[in-house]
Amino acid sequence: MQTTQQAAPAARAAGSVKRAVQRHMYRWHRIIGLLTVVPVILWTLSGLAHPLMSNWLRPKIARETLAPTPVVKPKVALRQVLKQNQITSLRRVRVVQWQGQPAYQVQLGTEAPTAVPRYFSAETGQPLPVSADRQYAEQLARYFTQDSTAQVSSAVRITGFDQEYKFVNRLLPVWRIALDRPDGLVVYVETAPARLATFNNASRSAFIRVFDLFHNWSWLELIGSNTFRVLTMLVLLGIIIASAVSGLVIYGFMWKKFRQPRNAQDRVGWLRKYHRQVGLAVALVTFTFAGSGAFHVYLKLHPDDRLRYQHAPAVPTPALAVDLTELPLAWESVQQVTLAELSGQVYYQIFLLPAEKPTGPVAGASTGQPVEAVRATPVTYYNAATGQLLPDGATQYAAFLANSFLRQAGGGATPAMSGKPTLVDHFEGEYGFINKRLPVMKVAYNTPQQTTLYVEPATGRLAARVENVARYEGLSFAFLHKYHAAGELGKNIRDIITMLAAAGVLAVSVLGLWLFIKMK
Repeated sequence: MQTTQQAAPAARAAGSVKRAVQRHMYRWHRIIGLLTVVPVILWTLSGLAHPLMSNWLRPKIARETLAPTPVVKPKVALRQVLKQNQITSLRRVRVVQWQGQPAYQVQLGTEAPTAVPRYFSAETGQPLPVSADRQYAEQLARYFTQDSTAQVSSAVRITGFDQEYKFVNRLLPVWRIALDRPDGLVVYVETAPARLATFNNASRSAFIRVFDLFHNWSWLELIGSNTFRVLTMLVLLGIIIASAVSGLVIYGFMWKKFRQPRNAQDRVGWLRKYHRQVGLAVALVTFTFAGSGAFHVYLKLHPDDRLRYQHAPAVPTPALAVDLTELPLAWESVQQVTLAELSGQVYYQIFLLPAEKPTGPVAGASTGQPVEAVRATPVTYYNAATGQLLPDGATQYAAFLANSFLRQAGGGATPAMSGKPTLVDHFEGEYGFINKRLPVMKVAYNTPQQTTLYVEPATGRLAARVENVARYEGLSFAFLHKYHAAGELGKNIRDIITMLAAAGVLAVSVLGLWLFIKMK
């Protein structure tokens, strides 16, 4: 009897502790859920909008790339044009087709690498109008849109990223060409080299602004800085993970202990039921979204500074002792020409047209090598002082650029390379479409982080720097945030799966908020 009497207070105490723990867990689950309900709603709504923006409602454009065509051999020598126009140094030169005539596009050495290039007729040597670069940009925009009738409503040269032309586009400087069309099409083109940067219409521009505000939270940078924005998002994502964990404990693993009996007057029973069921159904995707999102945001603490790295030194005109027109080139096979400086020597960089399928040991356009070798090394280098071909010039220049960028980054002694630089002519794996630039050369190093640099020979720029942590983040974001594992089913199915997952997380948050309001 005494033992029974002693056990009763202990049971009551244990029951009190259990009820206190339950109350506290419920309370904390509700509190942390309320702290993140607005961020979750913003993130999931904008996440639902992303496939619409990038897939189904994406504007169409006639052409996204320039067709490979041979350049027209200039009639007037480059040295003569430079002398005639009193140009003492230059950074870049290209031969372009400007309004139906060949022209030299020259980046003056006395100006910054991002300055507007000058244009000179390759037939007369005379300078073309000051507005030639804008006119060339309009010409490119009409080519990409295949629209020769719409009026150009505005043409603005952009040298910095803004709310519409985001850093994700990578290319600068570009021209923003707006056409007077019902769809409000805006085309962004780069003129040096000539390529399409991106394009938008009115609806996609609105989507981009909404996504930037609600998903990337760019407005936080108006309050503080990028660091403030990143830390705020990390804290909220951490709270979302904690809310998901507590919900999983309460409504999943320990539901029998936390379950409260319902009665006929229970007005929130159905809300609690569906909040539990949907929450358990999307618990995994909540973790994957929040976890991969936090990893992705964390790396933003270190801003992407790839645009700092460019090798475009001023070249004195006497260094061009051998003129471009004097090189032993088959011009019908030359796609583009420009300059490159390598270890104090200046070279003409010759980009060849894509080779046809080999039909035997047919000689290449300018190297005398078989077609197979030309296809493997589509860029050749001729010394501007001697006219001699640089053996294996593509790999030498790529290694030179990558080593220069590593030294500029303050990496100390240059590590050894793991193999020769290799050509990358399409987006794949760790060098995805997000990097924008092609073709590039891949230069890998023997470092603990497996450092790999992708350099663009045509511009002397760093296209991307990839290390292990970025590789892990890329895989995490691709498979846990964007569900690339469903890629074999097609982009439409993948986007539908992603939208359903985001809609489930949104439903849990809305049901939880409604439940909180009802219980008050």
